[in-house]
Amino acid sequence: MTDTASAPELAPLVAASPKFRRRTWLGIGLAAISAVMLFLTWDGNGGLWPLILIAFVPMYVAQYRLLSPRMSGLAVAIAAFGNFFALGRAVSGILGGIAGIGAAALIALILSSVWWFLAAFDRRYSERTNYRWFLIQLPLLWVGVEVLLGSNLLTATNYWIAYRLAYVPDLVQPISVVSTPVLGFLLMVINAAIALAVLRWFDRRWPALATVPIPRRTVAWSAGIAGGLAVLWVASSLLINAQVNSQLGPAVRVAALQPDPAKVGTREAALKAKAGDPAEEIARMAMARTQMEEMTREAAAKGAVLVVWPEILFHYDVTAAQGQWIADLARQTKTTLVVGFEPDYPELRASNLAAVFGPDGSVQGQVYHKVHPVIAMAEGFNTDPVYEPYQTPFGQLGVIICFDYDFPQSSPRETVKNGAQIVATPSLDDASFGPLRWQTLTFRAIENRVPFVKSAKGFDSAIINANGQAMWKEEVTDPAGQKVVLVADVNLGPRNAPFTQIGMYWVTAALLIGLILRFGDQYLLARRQRRTERAQAATPDAEQAAD
Repeated sequence: MTDTASAPELAPLVAASPKFRRRTWLGIGLAAISAVMLFLTWDGNGGLWPLILIAFVPMYVAQYRLLSPRMSGLAVAIAAFGNFFALGRAVSGILGGIAGIGAAALIALILSSVWWFLAAFDRRYSERTNYRWFLIQLPLLWVGVEVLLGSNLLTATNYWIAYRLAYVPDLVQPISVVSTPVLGFLLMVINAAIALAVLRWFDRRWPALATVPIPRRTVAWSAGIAGGLAVLWVASSLLINAQVNSQLGPAVRVAALQPDPAKVGTREAALKAKAGDPAEEIARMAMARTQMEEMTREAAAKGAVLVVWPEILFHYDVTAAQGQWIADLARQTKTTLVVGFEPDYPELRASNLAAVFGPDGSVQGQVYHKVHPVIAMAEGFNTDPVYEPYQTPFGQLGVIICFDYDFPQSSPRETVKNGAQIVATPSLDDASFGPLRWQTLTFRAIENRVPFVKSAKGFDSAIINANGQAMWKEEVTDPAGQKVVLVADVNLGPRNAPFTQIGMYWVTAALLIGLILRFGDQYLLARRQRRTERAQAATPDAEQAAD
């Protein structure tokens, strides 16, 4: 027997020491730097996309060298808070002011708490494996969660970390082969490789901070793998970009009409009409008609042959007699019109529709039904997906509505797979969404190598070419919105993207298998260590009994 205090007995004393407290607060501060960097990578918060290559590095230092093993998951939670606070600001922006900020903070707090739990044992696992899997450990978990939750009807994929690179489409092109999550995984691997080098430097400078120091060999091969993958990605992207640009189809002049929200229909006016007071609704529908006629004629005068109108623009069936003026307008301007409408609005379970009018005034094919309801907006329809392109004088036209394009595996891909060379996307977004959703649209264009034309009331219309280049995009943050006629030339897509044919099922399967293997190994190692510790604890008692 000895008089020396055991480790558990010393733990409260260590935790109470000034040095421990300083390290803890320094770790929290470093994790907060990661949170700020992740926040600043989002468009609308600075758009400093290069930070995404190093944003997690301060968090790693806090997690592995400054916070205690029990608190190490807090570093990941703090960093995640910055990322999800940016998402929350966009989602809750409709509330505005303090209410909007509070809602954003609450969303971020809930999601970051989940990450505290998920990362709680990462440090122990890294130390038990001598950092063998460090390079892919968090990337596998982060991107795996993104993909597994990417089909949710609240945010869809809008939080995917790869979207921060929408500013540089020339460097994003391989997603048309391997899918967007692979780019997110690469970004996380680069962060992990840089973090390993920084942690190794910490171990040389302050060796007492390391419970298990980083092996030099691990840093070397991790840097080689991450660097090699980054070089391969960039080289492939430049080659694919050159190939796509050389194979682009004929130029087509298109227009996305962004009307003044004050002069189009509202839910409040529709509710009054339903209650027997149709005056305001009738006046708004008349204003919407006047505005869209003027904007369409302006677009046609500038040479546009495809003109896209917003989602839920009219609260009646535009393909019936009441919409005859739209058919006449298409015929007079010799344009193809894509018109969003919802006859049963504001019934939230009613179908959300879009009709295509040919330049002869006839309604083309079947009316398109929106597939993905927005739960946050209480939409409750259940639509069987039908992705049939429309034959137009300029080529095969695909149509999807708003939230549909946030699901890369389904609506955008299936539409192009069925033959669409260009995709119209009538939309309805709040002012806070503008800096967010043009990025997802850019990725859909690159993934499938076709242009997208998005029209939205007042705030965030965009025209993206088949190579991901933004020909024109609006980011209006004024709650009053802004009337804009966007006209630009795009090229019909080559439509030869491997992603369109194979999707990302293989990526989802690989991530799921990787997560199962990772957590299985983590569990077995922890169990083995507990067994060893129990055996070691029992040994002195056995020796004492023998004496």
